Amino acid sequence: MINALFAVDQYGGMGFNGTLPWPHNADDLANFKRLTTDHVVVMGRKTWDDPKMPKPLVGRTVYVATNNPVYMAATIKGDIKTEILRLEQLHQDKTIWVIGGAALLEQCDGIFDRLYLTHFKGTYKIDVKMNMKSFLSGWSPITASAPANNSCTFVVYENLFGRIKTRT
Repeated sequence: MINALFAVDQYGGMGFNGTLPWPHNADDLANFKRLTTDHVVVMGRKTWDDPKMPKPLVGRTVYVATNNPVYMAATIKGDIKTEILRLEQLHQDKTIWVIGGAALLEQCDGIFDRLYLTHFKGTYKIDVKMNMKSFLSGWSPITASAPANNSCTFVVYENLFGRIKTRT
């Protein structure tokens, strides 16, 4: 199974100056840890370089999509969709979580089984944004929950048409 896991503000904002634009959110981080622990995490190099990204991500197998080797993680390069589908075959007993950034998520369009989105309330100063209307086309929310402080909403989306399984 290949899932996307990421967060946006109400206009699709995802990042500012190489990190998340909203203040530290313990509920979102706990959700991230709960979902990804004991699984495989794939991220782009800029996400890996975020100073707030813990290194290593304990309890997870981490791959960074980059042409340059990085410290403490395996790298994948070339056709990203093909490489992530290969990881799915390599780690058949685990979920592959693609966590961003925006460019990596957009390049992986068509291979996700589910999207796990944290929707933050409000808007933030951003320099990285996703076109959520386009990205969520063909997806339907199946669950939603919010932490007690209502700072965000966790929504799981399912592909209306299902993923077309491709052999690697």
